[in-house]
Amino acid sequence: MPKKQTKPDKTSEKPFSLIPGEKLLAIYSAMLKCRLLEQRATALFQQGKLDSDLHLSSGREATAAASVIDLERTDTLCLAPHDWLPAFVKGMSLETLFRALAPSRLQGDGPLRIEAEHKNVFDGSSDLQQVLLDQADAAFTDKKSAVAAAFIPAGGASLNEWKRTIETAGSRKLPAIFIHYTESAEDTPTARSAKPEALVHGVPSIAVDARDPVAVYRVAYEAIVRARQLRGATLISCMIDSPVSTPNNGGSQAPEPIALDPVAAMEAYLKSKKIEHEVHNREVIEAFNRDLDLATRFLDK
Repeated sequence: MPKKQTKPDKTSEKPFSLIPGEKLLAIYSAMLKCRLLEQRATALFQQGKLDSDLHLSSGREATAAASVIDLERTDTLCLAPHDWLPAFVKGMSLETLFRALAPSRLQGDGPLRIEAEHKNVFDGSSDLQQVLLDQADAAFTDKKSAVAAAFIPAGGASLNEWKRTIETAGSRKLPAIFIHYTESAEDTPTARSAKPEALVHGVPSIAVDARDPVAVYRVAYEAIVRARQLRGATLISCMIDSPVSTPNNGGSQAPEPIALDPVAAMEAYLKSKKIEHEVHNREVIEAFNRDLDLATRFLDK
């Protein structure tokens, strides 16, 4: 008697995702580390051991992790003032970051400058707009598929300060990516346009919720591919105080706003894709706390 074929248990199947599970976990891990890094910096600042903390990075873990995680060492990263999270995601060492926040007597400008140059990371001590144009122009001329990315502080005034640089990158089709924090959807040209893309200062601008790591990654991935293929610059407008609904994948229900906390939003997304993250979460926290302990020992000397 022939055996009956059993149907596969569809409840155990993982929902389809355009982004591989390994990449999603990598983004989540980077976000979790950014959050732990912020918390440690806040605690040390309150103890008087640091001159500044990372409060300007608070709530921006999704953008820092998802937009930088695919950058390579040869790519250029220009930082917004006092926002070191993107540098950490790109590979800047923890001790170097804490030294940048420490009192001047403990900073050691040499190691910070040397590592920053090695990692192609530039902060406010440089003319960031000129650095970005120079690096993007060199990548374009040499056809070496490198990218130059810059974080622009929140607000329309900051965007206007970068207007000429963005226009230059756009007109010359330079491999540049501009990541701008905007405080309201109404301030974003894309949000007012019926088109999915709008031009700002001559380059395509795409609006995305800064708290939605999956949406940020999708937009950043396309922008990086576009830049590496020498098809021009992109402006990513990351909204930090206006919720953007996530798509319902063709369902009949209305889209739901994402969680206000980006780490919680990522955990909810992983759960929806049946990607186990709890064990991964514990392992990351335990290991990273040890790294933080080692990286901050110099503060007690």
